[in-house]
Amino acid sequence: MKIHRVDGLKFDLSTRLTSHLVLIFPGVILLFFLLYMLTINRVVLKVDGATLRMTTTAVTVEQVLKEAGLTLQLGDEVYPNLEHRVKEGLEIEVLRGVNLLVVVDGREIVTRMPPVKVEEVLTRVGIVLEENDRVSLPLETRVWEGLRLKVTRVALETITVQYKINPAVTYINDANLDKGKQRIVREGEPGLLEREYSVVYEDGKEVKRSKIGEKVVKTSVKKVIAKGTRPVIRTATVSRGHTIRYIEVKIMEATAYDPGPESCGIYADGYTYTGKKATYGIAAVDPKVIPLGTKLYVEGYGFAAAEDIGSAIKNNRIDLCFDTQREAILFGRKKLKVYILAP
Repeated sequence: MKIHRVDGLKFDLSTRLTSHLVLIFPGVILLFFLLYMLTINRVVLKVDGATLRMTTTAVTVEQVLKEAGLTLQLGDEVYPNLEHRVKEGLEIEVLRGVNLLVVVDGREIVTRMPPVKVEEVLTRVGIVLEENDRVSLPLETRVWEGLRLKVTRVALETITVQYKINPAVTYINDANLDKGKQRIVREGEPGLLEREYSVVYEDGKEVKRSKIGEKVVKTSVKKVIAKGTRPVIRTATVSRGHTIRYIEVKIMEATAYDPGPESCGIYADGYTYTGKKATYGIAAVDPKVIPLGTKLYVEGYGFAAAEDIGSAIKNNRIDLCFDTQREAILFGRKKLKVYILAP
């Protein structure tokens, strides 16, 4: 009787346990399913211009990227950051970095970062722009792979430069000083001029200079020089032992003429420009070179007086009068010494 009761009890407990397990198992499965559904999230992944929609159980952004098989490189950036916790509908953006070169202050900065604006690039590499600095691209431009970005430092400066003003020279005649000599009556003094410039420097080198204004700080004083006008009388022994007193000697081109119409034209009257009779001993000159009335001694001709002029007699020319055409022709044309005789 006792053994029968125990076996019945055991059978009853086993049956009840099995029944409970059958009832609990679906609940556990449902619980796990609910927990799974609570941990799964739908996210949007944007990278390289493509959009990928994912369903994931990843907890952080970093895990999502690993699940998607994405490898980050130096200079790549992820928004939000890798530690950000995943939630339903989260948008993850991966910005791939681009390689670029920034040239500034004599340095070349090699860097890699996403294609941000130029202004952001400068901020990231620690470059501060001054008011007049110039960048090779507008600050709002987005950078790209292989870009060479040049920053030019521009500085403006106002400078003052002093210049010496050389004194002007004034000449005065001095009758008490021999001709050809000079003496300084008053030494000149240089003046001083100040000019103000606006100077532009690029990377430390001057590229432009513009004059703003100028002023005379000190006026120069003229230098005064006296020129001698007193004739210097010299002597010379000429043909036939004659001694002459002269104040100047010139090398002149000499020609010859006679008073007749053959030399002087059909209107020749036999008189000079000054009213003297045209004969041997009369010379035609350029009054700007030898004043009319001057007494001369002409080498190879003799004594003469400058009493005539001629349309062709200019500068260093002299025309000597002969009494006949034959003598004039025989004289021809030659260079001679002409002595300006002392009064």
